[in-house]
Amino acid sequence: MSKFKPSMLTLALIAAGVSHAAPVEDNAVDKDENVEVIEVRGISRSIIASIDKKRFSDTVSEIVDAGDLAALPDVSIADSLSRLPGITAVRASGQSSQLNIRGMNGDFIQTTLNGREQASTSGYTAGSRWISFDQYPSELINQAAVYKSPKASLVEGGVAGTVELKTANPLDAENEHNFNSSVRYSYNDGASDVGADSTGERISFSYRGKFLDETLGFAIGGAYLNQPNNAIDISAHAPTRSQDFDGDGNEERSVNGFQYRSAKGSDERLGLLSTLVYQPTDTFKVQFDYFHSKFESEDKKSGLNIEGFSKDLNSLYSIDNAVVKDGFLVAGDVTITDPTGPWVEMRSEDQSTDSTTDSFGLNLQYTTDTWEIALDIAHSEGEKTRRDMIASMHAYEFGTATLEDGTLVNTWQELRNQTFSFEQREKDSPFLTLGNGYTDLSNMRLGDWEQFPHKYTDELDSVKVDFKYYIENSFISSIEVGARWSDREFTDQRSTFRWGAREGQNGYQLPDGTIVTNKGCEFNDQNHPCIPHDVTGFVSLRETRGFQYLELDLEGIADQVFGPGNYDAQQTWGHNWTLIESGAVKEEVLAGYIMANIDTEIADIPVTGNFGVRVVRTDTKSIGIQQIQGNEVGDSIVDDNGVERTDYRHVNYGPEYTDTLPSLNLNFRVSDTDQIRFAAAEVIGRPPVYQLRGGAGSWADTANDGKTPRYNVWSKGNPNLDPFRATQIDLSYERYFEDGGAFVAALFWKDIESLIESITYQEGEVDWADIGLEVPEGFVAGQYQTTQNNDQGGYVRGIELAYTTMFDNLPGIFSGLGFNANYSYTESETTVDGGGNFPDQQLPLPGLSKNVWSATVFWNIDSFTTHLNIRYRDEYVYEGASPGGSSLAWADEYTVVDWQASYNFENGLEAVLQVNNLTDEPNTTNYGTALATGEYKEFGRQYYLGFNYSF
Repeated sequence: MSKFKPSMLTLALIAAGVSHAAPVEDNAVDKDENVEVIEVRGISRSIIASIDKKRFSDTVSEIVDAGDLAALPDVSIADSLSRLPGITAVRASGQSSQLNIRGMNGDFIQTTLNGREQASTSGYTAGSRWISFDQYPSELINQAAVYKSPKASLVEGGVAGTVELKTANPLDAENEHNFNSSVRYSYNDGASDVGADSTGERISFSYRGKFLDETLGFAIGGAYLNQPNNAIDISAHAPTRSQDFDGDGNEERSVNGFQYRSAKGSDERLGLLSTLVYQPTDTFKVQFDYFHSKFESEDKKSGLNIEGFSKDLNSLYSIDNAVVKDGFLVAGDVTITDPTGPWVEMRSEDQSTDSTTDSFGLNLQYTTDTWEIALDIAHSEGEKTRRDMIASMHAYEFGTATLEDGTLVNTWQELRNQTFSFEQREKDSPFLTLGNGYTDLSNMRLGDWEQFPHKYTDELDSVKVDFKYYIENSFISSIEVGARWSDREFTDQRSTFRWGAREGQNGYQLPDGTIVTNKGCEFNDQNHPCIPHDVTGFVSLRETRGFQYLELDLEGIADQVFGPGNYDAQQTWGHNWTLIESGAVKEEVLAGYIMANIDTEIADIPVTGNFGVRVVRTDTKSIGIQQIQGNEVGDSIVDDNGVERTDYRHVNYGPEYTDTLPSLNLNFRVSDTDQIRFAAAEVIGRPPVYQLRGGAGSWADTANDGKTPRYNVWSKGNPNLDPFRATQIDLSYERYFEDGGAFVAALFWKDIESLIESITYQEGEVDWADIGLEVPEGFVAGQYQTTQNNDQGGYVRGIELAYTTMFDNLPGIFSGLGFNANYSYTESETTVDGGGNFPDQQLPLPGLSKNVWSATVFWNIDSFTTHLNIRYRDEYVYEGASPGGSSLAWADEYTVVDWQASYNFENGLEAVLQVNNLTDEPNTTNYGTALATGEYKEFGRQYYLGFNYSF
């Protein structure tokens, strides 16, 4: 079999200490031959190494190669991956967290670390599968690959693709002892706008050593991040009702209110890794890997909240000078005419999260001249908590009143005739004018205090065996077989404490101290006095760009009002969802595969690749409680207040299903510089965890006839959901240049069978007997809220272009210029139901941007290196967090610019200056029209200045 001679690309990599995956004959490079090579440094080295690994990959893939630990400049590995063709990132707190691949969001992506599936800490309102990539410091990852076409030996689960993160093997290090370190000071120029600390730091180190005649390798690394987490966060509450706002006889939609918030806090992350490798002979190797990441994100928000446009217009409030555009209310002057109407409040929140990930893996390999066998045992676990505290302060007026019996009482109610004006602006924050003051402590009182703590866990154990047998054959070079078993359990734990009412309180106090409420304390399970409380001493007056607001000490005021320890969150039947949504999803998977690796020639064209099949059996069980119907007696279940109920039973049910997943990858090397790839496969992706929960509850109301009792059922999920299944085809042309550059053009096509959607069946729309539900005697069947597989599958297809070149033929300092760019176009016929935000509408697949591009200009001038990256993403449907689930909105297009410069002092020391989000690009969303702004967030520019040191 003929082999390629190394190009200048390969020689440059060899000079830089980077090896590629392709085998090269012993006589291909004469070590004594005088070959002129150019040492490549910085981002150029990473780009060239990434191209080289893509060239010799046996699948359609994109690769980021760091070369050394701590070589990547990004805070999150997602930032590095988002510069690759067809890959985009969702920004959270101003940095990349979730990946989208080829128009599909994180629910369609599988992620592994050193080949091992990872536990997830990505959930915000419920457990999820997709990996929160900001949990993985880029400093500790030396290579990341995105497999767009699978092969049978890869762990299944990625309809969009599989992301494989790798840490370094110390026995592959260049020297006997290798040390890398980095210290960077950070500064955010937007933090001061919200009163946050502007400064932070990034510190990392790694050591790789070889001992006992290079048979024992040890690596250890750590990365610490402490940086501001701040934003100017202005958003609109999702539309819930249409009314005739402008008096023209037609109903228009409107947002339900506005939030003006300043968010401040800090992100603190500690990442650790360790690897121990023992390879006493060429035939035997044992390796143990450990990865740990703890990410504490302080996220406190304070500001103004206006809510309640869904309430009855004219009877509870009025709007003058209403402006309607494209069927949406976009401006008006509002007067609140009734205490039960819309409300205005100062609100403080604490949405801080604490996430921890731990992964262990033991791998044993035995190799002979004809076969290889590997055993891998792994454990991964993740835990995430979120505080979710909220407190509201309203403007009150106080007075006295005389009851019918002549008793004089002290009264309180919200300030009457409050007014404000608003004007929506395209891709900008709404313009708001208040008619009343909401920072005057003489009338501002605490009227609501709540907390909804969340805790999610994900534990995963797996065992994998792989066997590879080399054969002498003109078509097949080796056969691989293997099996994998995994056991995974997701748990959710919900609880709450609620006192007061977000809409404010209204009542009076008798002379003996008895409190009578007309409106207030909607929830008060622990019987704390229901009266607005003075906040003096617990608030601070803040200002952001001319807007003044109150910032409340949430725990301080709670200790004062309720007493320390008297506001702990509970699971109570008064909030039955706390017990229903607390449960588990168990998943046991058994997979086996057989794959043949191809190494042959067809019409004198070298052909490599693989073909095989993976068979996967999945057993899913949802564990929780479910309300029963009629007079049936269930299990005795006691809540945290000692209240017992028997109208619920414990459930443990779910399906088993088997999938057969064939795959084919072919690479035709038509010349030394040109190759054509073709890939086809069947792929699956299991449903998001929060959509598999089987817990269900019910409520009663009145039927459509206005008199008959109606029984309604809600479910947080459906354990019987089918997975995402798809057929995909990839075709690409790749041309590699002698200077290390490349041109790639790729076509892809996926056919997705079905998607998953939340659905509400209204009264009379479905026969309850057909879905296994029973209606209690005397009731009619009402709403049934659940999730289901829809019939809105279809194609996702597109084109990807990538081009990299080095301008080494230019004279002088310009010879160090280089350019890397990619563009992708994606379209799909798949749609999802628009839900309450887009009634009677079908929306594109969440995460799908039709046009995405990235461009990087890099320049090496002796010891100085600089590069500028620009990333653009077209508009897309964004599935954002909302109470109890998710909510759809249109995310507007955005462009992000990052810049970095470094100087190498030739003694192991390198100075680095970096700016992320150079243009301070905001995140904006809308509810279907340009002026129906849903969210506007500014994060500020992030500056880094520091040093790298290595030896």
